[in-house]
Amino acid sequence: MTATDAQTAAREDLAFLRGLFDKGNGSSALGEAYFAAGLLYGAQMLLHGAQALNWLPPNGLLMLAIAFGPTLVFIPILVWINWRHRRERPAAAGRAILAVFGAVGAANLALVAAIGSVAWREHSLTTWLIYPCAVFILQGAAWLVAAVMRRRSWMLAVAAGWMAAGVAMAANVTSLGAYILLAGLGIWTCMALPGWTMMQISRRLAAAAQ
Repeated sequence: MTATDAQTAAREDLAFLRGLFDKGNGSSALGEAYFAAGLLYGAQMLLHGAQALNWLPPNGLLMLAIAFGPTLVFIPILVWINWRHRRERPAAAGRAILAVFGAVGAANLALVAAIGSVAWREHSLTTWLIYPCAVFILQGAAWLVAAVMRRRSWMLAVAAGWMAAGVAMAANVTSLGAYILLAGLGIWTCMALPGWTMMQISRRLAAAAQ
């Protein structure tokens, strides 16, 4: 490879990387949604874990607030995020990665039907608790695709974190308190933190482009 070829390849790689994170590629909206969901549902899991360990009273009103509160808060936040970014059109690479996360979401519905039906038929909570473990591992797979496409080592770490959390939860599936606390820590570490990171990257690139 000549020096000219190397320079051309370097410019193409730089353009590719900027296109992946540039404003309008969906990373900003995904980061904001991921950050909000990570904070809310991570807190929910930790509160459920505190109840399972009898650190919080398991009364009806508190249980309902913990169960439904995060979703009731997240839905208007998600609507607001989508409205703010309604004019953005992701680039091809951004659309591909968003499609992977969308496919993981669709696969989650299939897992609910598959694992949920067996758990219901067998009246087994343990069987049902395999579902969140599988969701974590699928999230790890989605981040692994993102890591390969965007060539970012921190994304590879996120992928490994999701998968490790899923395996750790499965290892503690009969210890509900530890299981829920692991889920909460996993969501905060592998969802809220990466969401915040994507937001910061998008803001820096948007500022640099001005």
